[in-house]
Amino acid sequence: MTMIIMKSSALALRNTKSIWLVGMILVALLPSALPAQERIPEPSELRRSDRVRTIAVTGNAEASAAPDQAVVRLGTTVQMSQANAAQAKVSETMQKALEGIEKIGVPRNSIRTANLTLTSVYSNEKLAGSSEAPRVVGFRANNTIEITLEDTKLVGKVIDAGIAAGANELQGVSFSLKDDLPQRIRALTIASQEAKSKAQTIANALNLQLGSVIEVTEGGVHVVPFNEGFGGARMMAAAGAVRTPIEPGEVRVQANVTVRYEIGPSHP
Repeated sequence: MTMIIMKSSALALRNTKSIWLVGMILVALLPSALPAQERIPEPSELRRSDRVRTIAVTGNAEASAAPDQAVVRLGTTVQMSQANAAQAKVSETMQKALEGIEKIGVPRNSIRTANLTLTSVYSNEKLAGSSEAPRVVGFRANNTIEITLEDTKLVGKVIDAGIAAGANELQGVSFSLKDDLPQRIRALTIASQEAKSKAQTIANALNLQLGSVIEVTEGGVHVVPFNEGFGGARMMAAAGAVRTPIEPGEVRVQANVTVRYEIGPSHP
């Protein structure tokens, strides 16, 4: 009975060793059984010939056109000892200005109030050693209107009508385009062509071949309105019933484009 038990134990030990040996062999063979994964090389490990060489150039362009819209800012400032008197005087003057502007064909919905203020005017700072605080010596009222004109030929007439009514401030005139899309497209087209021409010139100078476009970046399109300011001389001319000359000039549209090209060695 004892011998049977000992043989069984020896047999179990041999089986355990065999299973362990087979497991170790499978573990050793497992990596070779799996498909090998290709390692992606680091950028620094790439060969020089594998790198894409590029050149970036910038094109700038400008397109201009005669303006077909204008905005006039006209106002009145009055200083009086009483607040209600100052405000009443300003309102009376601007009402006359509105009536005069409407008479030359400008609709009321093209006119809006741009600024309306009433402020206190103080005496000079108190004298040294005096306990008296600065005091109110008057009131300053201002009313400024903004007139949008679709006919730029009316700008001078609007200014003359306002000044004739008693307006004493002309903050300037700005000219613009109602639709600047055609000028934007033209400026972008010229800027892109300039960028291509510059890239080809550089490639030729360096004996390189200009390849395909890799990247294009629009730097922006900027509309530059034409603004004209008026000094005291023109105000005096308008007050003297002399026609105010207006030259609308041109509105400029500027565009900027950056293009990146692939380059390579020139063919022999």
